Amino acid sequence: MKRYRHEEYLAHTLPFAGRGAITGLFVGVTIFFFKLIAEKLEELSHHIYEGAHENPMKIVLIFAGLIFFATLMYLLHKKIPEVKGGGIPRSEGILRGILKLRWLRTFFGTLAGSLISFFCGVPLGSEGPSVLIGTSMAHGLNPLKHGEATNRELMTGGACAGFAVATGSPLTAVLFVLEEVHRRITPSLLLVASSSAICATAVNYILCAIFEINPVLFDIGAVVALEMSHIGYILILAVIVAVAVNLFDAAVFYFQIFMEKHGQKIPPYAKILFIFLLTGVVGIFAPEALFGGRGIILGVVGGEEMVYVILLLLVWRAVMMLFTSASGVTGGIFVPTLAIGALVGALGANLLVVLGMPDEYFGTMVLIAMCAFMGGSMRAPLTAAVFFIEATAQYTSVFYLAIVVFFVYFTTNLPDREAFYDLVLDGMEKAQHRGIKRRIMRFEAKVSDNAFIIGKPSRDILWPHSAVITAITRADRHHRAMDNDGEKKFYAGDTLVIRVQLYNEEYVTNYLYDLVGRQYEMTVTEIDA
Repeated sequence: MKRYRHEEYLAHTLPFAGRGAITGLFVGVTIFFFKLIAEKLEELSHHIYEGAHENPMKIVLIFAGLIFFATLMYLLHKKIPEVKGGGIPRSEGILRGILKLRWLRTFFGTLAGSLISFFCGVPLGSEGPSVLIGTSMAHGLNPLKHGEATNRELMTGGACAGFAVATGSPLTAVLFVLEEVHRRITPSLLLVASSSAICATAVNYILCAIFEINPVLFDIGAVVALEMSHIGYILILAVIVAVAVNLFDAAVFYFQIFMEKHGQKIPPYAKILFIFLLTGVVGIFAPEALFGGRGIILGVVGGEEMVYVILLLLVWRAVMMLFTSASGVTGGIFVPTLAIGALVGALGANLLVVLGMPDEYFGTMVLIAMCAFMGGSMRAPLTAAVFFIEATAQYTSVFYLAIVVFFVYFTTNLPDREAFYDLVLDGMEKAQHRGIKRRIMRFEAKVSDNAFIIGKPSRDILWPHSAVITAITRADRHHRAMDNDGEKKFYAGDTLVIRVQLYNEEYVTNYLYDLVGRQYEMTVTEIDA
C-alpha cells in the first residue's frame, strides 16, 4: 500500500513539477526582456517630456504623438478586447474560469499595448502585463491535449513566474496566486507555482548578472527597525491606512456605479484619448509623476518630497487609477497601488513626526503603510507581509507590519464591499458577456476509469466558476462516507450532481468532461432561476 501511495504521488506531482519548471524558464526569459525594453522606453519618454514646457514646437509634437498612440491603443482594443485593463484582474478571471483567453492574441496584444502605455508615460506598471503574458505563454506551452483543468493549473504557474520576475519576489508570487488568485492552497497548485517561480527567478538572476541589472524591484537598502516603545505610532498609522483603504474602496465602488450608468454615453476612443492627453499635460510639467510609480515610492521612502507635493501626487495617482481602470488602457495596477499606499504612508509618517516620532523611522513607516495598503485593497494580508520582507530584505519590523496589515484587513472587511481587483474583474466579466443571459444548469456526471479527479479531494480541484456539488453517489459502498471538509477522494464510478451558474454551456460541459472523463454521457438540465 505504501508503494502504491508513493507511485500515485509521483504520478500526480512529477508532471506538474516538470511542466511548471519548463513554463517558468520560458516565461522568465520573456519577462526579463519585456521589463528591459519597458525600462528603456520609460527612460526615453522621460527624456522627451523633460524640458518640453520650454519648447512650444516640442509640446505640439508630443501631443500629436499622444493622439497617434491613443488611436493605436483604441484600434488594438477593437481587434483584441482581451488586453483591456489591468493584467492581474484579467489573469485572475482567466485562471478562475470567468474570462476567455485567446492566448496568442493576448500575448502579442499585451506586449504591444503595455509598451505603448509605457512610452507615453501613462501611470501604469509592467507587473500586471507580466502576469498576463505569463498566463498566455503557459497556455501556449501546454496544449489542451491534457485537458482544460490541467491547463488552468499550469497557467497558474505562468502567472506566478511572470509576477516573480516582474517584482523580484518569488515567495510573494507563490503566495499571491494561492491567496489572491485562487484563494486556496492545494498540493498541485503549490507545486506548479513553486517550480515555475523558482525556475523563472533563477533565469532572471542569471540574465540580470549578465546585463548588470539589479533584480530587486525596490532597492531601498537598510531600514531602521522599530521598537516596542513605538507601538503607539504603529497604531496611529494603522488607523490612517485603514481609513485611506476604505476611502479608496468607496471611491472605486461609486465611480464604477457612475460609469455603469453614464459611461456608455462616452465613446471608448474618447476615454483613451483623455487618459493620454491628461498624461501629456502632467508629463510636460512633472515627468517624475508619470509611469508605474517606482520612482515615487523610492522618493517618498527617502523623505525627499514636501507634504504639499505628496498630497498632489496622491490625488493625481488616485484619480488616474480610477480613470485608467475605466478606460481599459493596457497596463498594470500593482505598483501604482503600492505608490498610492506609499504616498498615504508618507502623509501619515509626516504627521507622526509632528507627534514626536524620530525622523529615522520615517522610511520604515512608509514601507509598512505601502504594504498594508496593498494588502487591504487586494484583501491579501499574507501576500502583503511576505512582500514587505522580500522588498526590504529585513525581518525586524515584521511584528509591527503584521499589526498594521491585519488591522487594515479587518476594517476593510467590515463594509460589504468587494476588493479593488474584484471590482475591476466584475467590469471585465460584464463587458465580455454583455447581452448574454446567465443561466443555472444542473449536470449529472459519472466518473470515468482514468478521470482527472480520481484520487483527488474536492477542495483540490479547480471546478468551473460558481460550481457547487450538490450530491455524490458512491459506486463503492466502502467509500460512501463523505467528510464535510472535502477530504474524501473521488473514485471511478462515483456519480456527481453539480449546479453551475454560467454564460457558456458548451465551455462548462467540455470542462466537466475534462474532469470526470468521457466514458459516460453527462446529463444536463436547466434550472429555473
